[in-house]
Amino acid sequence: MSLNSFSAFLTGAGDSGVLLPLSVISAALIWLWHSGRAAWLLLRSVLLAVVVVTVLKVLFLSCAAHWQPDLVSPSGHACLSAAVFGSLGVVAATGRGALARLVIALLVALSVAIIGSSRVLIGVHTWTEVIVGLLVGVLAFVLFAWSYTRSAPPRIELVTFGVCLLATMMLTFGIRLPAESVIRHVARNIGENCELASVERAIRLQVHLPVRE
Repeated sequence: MSLNSFSAFLTGAGDSGVLLPLSVISAALIWLWHSGRAAWLLLRSVLLAVVVVTVLKVLFLSCAAHWQPDLVSPSGHACLSAAVFGSLGVVAATGRGALARLVIALLVALSVAIIGSSRVLIGVHTWTEVIVGLLVGVLAFVLFAWSYTRSAPPRIELVTFGVCLLATMMLTFGIRLPAESVIRHVARNIGENCELASVERAIRLQVHLPVRE
């Protein structure tokens, strides 16, 4: 298997078709073991990451795409992997010893780094786009960690939690939601409207007509 083929396989772990169901299952488990509030905190952080990275994608793919050539579409894979795996790492590490927390943190960091790097290796994103996506995901994860630890959560049963998450990933691996194509379609329409507005403004300025705001 070539490096590109292996990277294409690894990047599947960061697909929204995998991470969004994983977030829902995780929230359900947290609700069963802890409370509805903690489950909502997880879903809120993931939703925040999705909304922010989507808005950034539309922004840079449409009217503002010429701002930075290396930043056309922030990586949703990097964003979601940081938000979801980071948040689940917090859940798994809560109440553990220092060594267990360190191992969990390293596993989370390695998983996110592999997914982010794979996006560059297969030529889908630039490093700048991956870094921007990571920043959004890390901010969402930090928000969850701050809120979750303040809610005094109990120590969960790690084996059961891990098995459920692994089973979810295995069942959903390979599922790809058409999110990127929808985003690009919306961005293209916005971009066309921006171009038409710019042309109209230029024509009106040339013929000394009032410009509509």
